[in-house]
Amino acid sequence: MNACSKCALAGSLFFLLSTLPVTLPDTVSARPTTMGQLSSINNKLTKTSVGYGAIEALYRPRYDRVMDANLTMEDDDIVFVADLPDGPRIYPQRIMVWHQVVNELINGESVAITYSPTSGTLAVYDTHMGGFNLMLDVEGSLFDGNSILIDRNTGSLWLQELGMAFDGSLMGRGLPLLPCYWTTWGAAKRMYPNVPVLGVPPGRRPYGRDPYGEYRNPDSYYHNDDLTYPVQRQDRRFPPKTSMFCLEINEVGLVAIDVNYVRRNGAVNFFIGPKALLAVHDPALDVIRVFDRQIWSKPFLFRKEADGHLIDLTTKTVWDCATGVALSGPLQGASMPQLYGIYSMWFAWASLNPETNFIPGPGEVSGHLLQTGEPRNVQPPLGFGGPVTPVPGPSSRRGLPAAQPGGPKAVPPLAPQTTPQAGGETAPQQNGPTFAPAPTPEQSGLYETYPGMETGGLPVPEYDVPDPANPPLPRFAPTTAGSRASTGASRSTPGAESSFRGGGTTTRESR
Repeated sequence: MNACSKCALAGSLFFLLSTLPVTLPDTVSARPTTMGQLSSINNKLTKTSVGYGAIEALYRPRYDRVMDANLTMEDDDIVFVADLPDGPRIYPQRIMVWHQVVNELINGESVAITYSPTSGTLAVYDTHMGGFNLMLDVEGSLFDGNSILIDRNTGSLWLQELGMAFDGSLMGRGLPLLPCYWTTWGAAKRMYPNVPVLGVPPGRRPYGRDPYGEYRNPDSYYHNDDLTYPVQRQDRRFPPKTSMFCLEINEVGLVAIDVNYVRRNGAVNFFIGPKALLAVHDPALDVIRVFDRQIWSKPFLFRKEADGHLIDLTTKTVWDCATGVALSGPLQGASMPQLYGIYSMWFAWASLNPETNFIPGPGEVSGHLLQTGEPRNVQPPLGFGGPVTPVPGPSSRRGLPAAQPGGPKAVPPLAPQTTPQAGGETAPQQNGPTFAPAPTPEQSGLYETYPGMETGGLPVPEYDVPDPANPPLPRFAPTTAGSRASTGASRSTPGAESSFRGGGTTTRESR
């Protein structure tokens, strides 16, 4: 390296360090990228006074009708909505805090609704693997404040936040995600008046009392800054208990979105590398939804109006916040694919993923661009050396749906099962909306740049793990993930292959 190159590199590093609000983590990524690093998690577990079996996971529990559950619940009670293969179901947090895992069997295949109260992590997984159904229990240990799960089938240990096995015969395998939402009982019962609600299990547990306090109490564990259990690193860019909606954007990077920030602003346009995304508050279910806002050849900008309507600044089309479907205007009938993820407190997500992007953050589109009535095109964020080049690899580590060139496939949105049609009529929604093909960055053309936008996380190499017993050699392994469009559940494509990535895993099993 010559003297000029060294000076340029030093200048770039100085600028980067001067713009960061906190010191850089010790390593670029805390995620395991080799089988050795994965197995080393065993030496970093926090043992608690809770032993294996003390927290009883549920298996095919009893469900109540909404009208019956409403007799004992308040509108501001926290509930989780899981969009399972046979339709949505509601799981009250006051029951989940005592059990953490619900194992269900739907059409002969298993799914698991998981919740870690110490890290506020909600994730729903497809646990049907290799022709058999995994049954998950709570092991009792913690990693970065997050619950460790163990399957009854093989005794393998799993990271609840990642859905990835780090010990046992299934080490290196991952579980596909299913859509889930964190909301309140009042919003859930209005949106879904006829869905099953997890009933109170038999026993003497005090289901009306939360051992960690209550979410409605601002001084409880769920809101204060106290970390009861140790974490690998602390990131102070947000308060530690900030509720985040966390996603892996296919082939681009990770992002954590401040739920309350989006709720206050209504809609947030942002970039993760070259990917143009939109986070919008859906007031009907009181959740945030994330859409791919690249429509045909350009990334559109969106604004939430005072009357609650979501409009794009390019064509003034009105869009539905719940489904991403254009309701009226020049683009009526078009739609944006929705992306799904997990919920977690900031401290747990950032400790395990220090390379994560975050919103609000550098990738957010400046608010002044949304005030003008003129259409604006905005270029993806630029970093040192130009735009981020996506790494070839699986469409997602857990089977997340995403736009694919030539006709993307995605999970149908969790919303009332009707689709607006011309003339104001509605028709039953069978397999979800159809999505316009997402162009490559080369097809998108050049857009107007603006200051203050920088690249987030860098691509991470991938590792193929066809057999957990034989550690693989690093190589790029481009794959794609299918979808179970008829049921709204993310599924894998045929073929006995498991791709292990430094940023997570995608498991594809032959069914």
